[in-house]
Amino acid sequence: MGSYNLKVYEYATGVQLRLYNQTLIYSEKNQSVPLISSIDEADKKVHTCELSKECKERSCQVSASRTISTLYEIARANIWEYFVTFTFNRQKIDSSNYDLLSDKVSKWLNNLRSRYAPDLKYLLVPELHKDGVHYHFHALIANTGNIQFIDSGIKHNDNIIYNIGNWKFGFTTASKVIDSARASSYITKYITKDLCSVTKFKKRYWTSRNCDRPKVRTYCLPYEEIGKFLDDNIHLLQYTKEVVIDSCGLAVTYIEMKKE
Repeated sequence: MGSYNLKVYEYATGVQLRLYNQTLIYSEKNQSVPLISSIDEADKKVHTCELSKECKERSCQVSASRTISTLYEIARANIWEYFVTFTFNRQKIDSSNYDLLSDKVSKWLNNLRSRYAPDLKYLLVPELHKDGVHYHFHALIANTGNIQFIDSGIKHNDNIIYNIGNWKFGFTTASKVIDSARASSYITKYITKDLCSVTKFKKRYWTSRNCDRPKVRTYCLPYEEIGKFLDDNIHLLQYTKEVVIDSCGLAVTYIEMKKE
């Protein structure tokens, strides 16, 4: 067992501090999961028992939150070049078949890497259509090698919209990533409670093996010492945001800082 009140994530483009208003206890076997006694045990058993309607809704929210957190951390740890959207032609493929679509897109990306970009990085997520039945997919990609990006003749906010020529299941759009940190936040918006509800027990994102992960460190320090560190490095501060978790009286302050 151990404890911490500060968690530091080192990303590709910055550093994020997560400051907790109380000391958290964690297991030595899994340091990434705080053991807070007031968290509902149903959250931990979401896939192992039948739950009431209220608990199912809560479980979907917890599941979505966990997926978003993991997705964001992986995305932030990398520098991305393009944001890509894959749309399916319903006359060519069943765009309501989640397993079929995810298999086709992930295999297509791996084929793209083997043929055109051996160092290709990707992070792929689904989007549930507003009709609650059909899907699109979105990806952040980097190390694009010899992949052909075709100018579509369309611009959005002065950013050229490209197509990727050899996508045969519908059409694609690709735009250059201006800010990897913002793109990392943006791509998490597709992970919703509704998506998690209809994809229970299924993967909700795919990453290439060469995607970097953030360096994570934990500390248990006097709050005065943490405050002094922040004062001494105020020139690196980008923003702060506090989130309160009412169910357990926990407040988390997210502090985003530039790398020196």
